[in-house]
Amino acid sequence: MAPYSIRKYQDQDREVVRNMFSNGILSHVPTSFFHLLKQPRSFLLFLSVPGALFLGSSSLLLSLLALPGLLVFLWMAVRYPFKCYVDHALHTDLRDIRKSYLSERGCCFWVAESEDQVVGMVCVCPVQQASRRQKCLQLFHLSVSPEYRGQGIAQTLTQTVLQFAQDQGYDAVVLSVLCLNYSAQRLYEKMGFWKSHESFDSVIWRVIDLRFSYYEYSVPSSL
Repeated sequence: MAPYSIRKYQDQDREVVRNMFSNGILSHVPTSFFHLLKQPRSFLLFLSVPGALFLGSSSLLLSLLALPGLLVFLWMAVRYPFKCYVDHALHTDLRDIRKSYLSERGCCFWVAESEDQVVGMVCVCPVQQASRRQKCLQLFHLSVSPEYRGQGIAQTLTQTVLQFAQDQGYDAVVLSVLCLNYSAQRLYEKMGFWKSHESFDSVIWRVIDLRFSYYEYSVPSSL
């Protein structure tokens, strides 16, 4: 296991961080695609469309050719919300990381570095919700390069966030994670997070039947 260290983001990390984020989010597409294929609505689609084509044209070949077309359609449907999320982040908070996370109180961005290269990342900012009585931080963009996973880097990055929250006097840390990201959920639960609820973030996530799990961590008082 290669040694690693945690430090604050520097401007020269920008492209590596942006690429790591993009690849990490899009890596969930295959798992989500197979999840959608197992849903009853997908079985119905694969039965009804070829069947309708056969009844309308009496062509078995045309019906069979519809199957790969449906697979491509479903793949694109699953990939679409992930790609939109990536594009939105790259053009908002990850466009100017220093401005987004290192210029305001309560915001911060850390990277994990091993062998002179950035191999992990995480960031936080205060939750701006009038409905919350607690003073909360939200954890964003936790990601580790695939070849460095299983070495405790994600856990160390998360612990860095929790320590920052305690030092800054926050009451809780909140986050959301894709319901199919079981390894991340196990990590958060191991570190004391508890699941508050699950929900679809938008209509498109509901269409492809992908919920997000919302977690919360109660920060112990530093007194």
